Amino acid sequence: MNDGSLTLAGRGTLDGVRVSAPTTIAVVLAAVLALGLGACESRKPEFAGVGKWRFTRSTLKDARDGVCQPTDLSDGRKATWCFAQPPYKVGKRVAEVDLYFLGTEPDATLIEIQLKVRGCVEDEVDRWMRAAFGPPIETKSTRAYWKNSFLWAAALMPSEPGRCVMHFLPLSENGEIERIKKL
Repeated sequence: MNDGSLTLAGRGTLDGVRVSAPTTIAVVLAAVLALGLGACESRKPEFAGVGKWRFTRSTLKDARDGVCQPTDLSDGRKATWCFAQPPYKVGKRVAEVDLYFLGTEPDATLIEIQLKVRGCVEDEVDRWMRAAFGPPIETKSTRAYWKNSFLWAAALMPSEPGRCVMHFLPLSENGEIERIKKL
């Protein structure tokens, strides 16, 4: 009799195809895992950078636009500062993009993204940051901080009259994060 059910002997059919109990268990587990992973996929993905710039993959050789020049970081490390990059839209405003790479070689890794908004409307920056990164982990009168699995971000609103600056750093840049918190 072929009723599609499994027998106690561990053998049965699945849509008319004869399968063993281990195969059936594997099919059920695969379905459960697929459902579980589907639930995880419904979570909003975390950003590892801004725009085309990603801390997980961007290197100095990717900074083909704008101007790049060697610089020293506040802790004495050698870096490359790239400015005059293509602008990036933050809310209704356009932000200047500055990038910092650790070292001067083409494979130097990205260690900071700065977005500078002139004519800044603080509420617009705050809404944009919250939409992209969720609620801040800490807020102060003129600044807010965010953190996810890939990066730490600070929005200085304003950093000076009429201008907001947003700093994005990989979590490995503890010294720079502490320096920015003191600005």
